[in-house]
Amino acid sequence: MINARKELLQALAEKMASVMRRVHAGQGFKFSAFILRPPQVRILFFIARQNEEVAVKDLAEMLSVTPGAVTQFVDGLVEMDLVRREEDARDRRIIRIKLTELARSKLDEFRKGYLKAASRVFDVLSDAEIKELVRLLDKVDTNPVRREAEGELTSG
Repeated sequence: MINARKELLQALAEKMASVMRRVHAGQGFKFSAFILRPPQVRILFFIARQNEEVAVKDLAEMLSVTPGAVTQFVDGLVEMDLVRREEDARDRRIIRIKLTELARSKLDEFRKGYLKAASRVFDVLSDAEIKELVRLLDKVDTNPVRREAEGELTSG
């Protein structure tokens, strides 16, 4: 890889991390009386978007982690009574994760706070610029070689 490209990618990674820290700084991931880790927040939003229970393997794929790592995140959410595990009616080997009523009742309030924090950070962009940023990030996120590259980064 050419040095200029490496430097650009390093700068991009640092800027993305900085932007996300700014979004999260004011939020603290406070969900009702609970403090959540970023992957737990993503799990709650993902399940809510699906509007049904979700298999652990689907959560692992969405987070780009192993099912074992998802289990750790889910364990904390179960302890907080935000999700519950249910066996699949057709295949008992499959465990599905479902939001509890407590999580459903607090999710909207949390989402509003999260979006308010994001809005403060991104208010320098127009709607058209945000749309373009989303389009570009989606392009990167759906890159078919992304999974191969993730393997190279973690194995080397």
